[in-house]
Amino acid sequence: MNSPAHSVVHLSIRRDKIKLAVGTGVLYQKDNETYIVTAWHNISGRHTETLGLLSKELAIPNNIIASIDVQVKQGESVSFIRMSITIPLLIENKRTTYFIHSQGYPKVDVVAIPIDLDKEYIMESSIASGEKVDLPIQLRSKQPHGLTMDIIHIQDTEFKNYDIGDYSDALYVSDEVFIIGYPKGITDYTGQAIWKRATIATSPHLRWQQQEQFLVDCASKEGMSGAPVIYYCRDGKINTGNIYYKGSEPISIFHGIYVGRVGSTSEFEAQVGKVWKRKIIDEIIDNKMYDFLPEELVLLSSDIKKIIEEEWPTENQEYTKQVLDEKTSYKYMFMHSIMEKINGRANKDDVLALILEYAETLNKVVKI
Repeated sequence: MNSPAHSVVHLSIRRDKIKLAVGTGVLYQKDNETYIVTAWHNISGRHTETLGLLSKELAIPNNIIASIDVQVKQGESVSFIRMSITIPLLIENKRTTYFIHSQGYPKVDVVAIPIDLDKEYIMESSIASGEKVDLPIQLRSKQPHGLTMDIIHIQDTEFKNYDIGDYSDALYVSDEVFIIGYPKGITDYTGQAIWKRATIATSPHLRWQQQEQFLVDCASKEGMSGAPVIYYCRDGKINTGNIYYKGSEPISIFHGIYVGRVGSTSEFEAQVGKVWKRKIIDEIIDNKMYDFLPEELVLLSSDIKKIIEEEWPTENQEYTKQVLDEKTSYKYMFMHSIMEKINGRANKDDVLALILEYAETLNKVVKI
């Protein structure tokens, strides 16, 4: 069985030819289609909560270079080579090339980028003179003399035993998993990913903040966002809670996508990271919802004000006082409803400020 590391993708996130950041992705298959799954903030270039730009250059990504392990077979011989393809994130500024989750608030920090294994992509390269050239390459092909090339999906590396049933949620607090990615973009000439050990820190069954996510305790670094979270046992052992299984080969199970640290401002602080569950990926692919265009993603304050006015419960004369009362939670409840209405297309703190501003205006009118 192939190592799950062969399905991990190194991402160089760019604006035109300018490199903005490094991230991680994973090759995922559904309905015979292939996707690179990664974190939404990698691709959008924005913070998932504030929607502020992440790049120091204040630039928004419009393409990525995906470095992918390609399996080369010829007879009994099997080897791997790294191929780097350029993938645009926009099509003629009309739509994005990637799918997002339909839930905009709270933002699901995961995207799925469709890729066609039989299509010719561009690989940026250099010849001996130093001249830059663009070479057309395919990720899947049949060559002369029985040589074939193909990629490894994360599902191709997984343990499958239908007697056990659904083991994808067989995770409990204190279980150990691995996050496979590129911390600080670290790799070598082979392009191999780094395995970081992590411990399940919150119960996946209870979810976290009422979302399909859980937390892990792991000393992760930037560049790991979008990395797959894997249960891996080289000795072939797995305990699903009800059944203990011992196989003859290493066991690997894909559980979700790591999207970054929570609440840590320093690399030397205790680090807790967030993982979106695997089921989220299937929901994204099934819905096939494209993201908003970069210039349309963040709503104008004037648009938000109109929605606040439209949604304000005018039949409740006491509502304005309740919103302005610091002892009540009315303002937060209303903010949550507005954030859902606008599909998370604003900073919630800015929305709250606009709500309080509107309430103050109404309150002055009442007093007059």
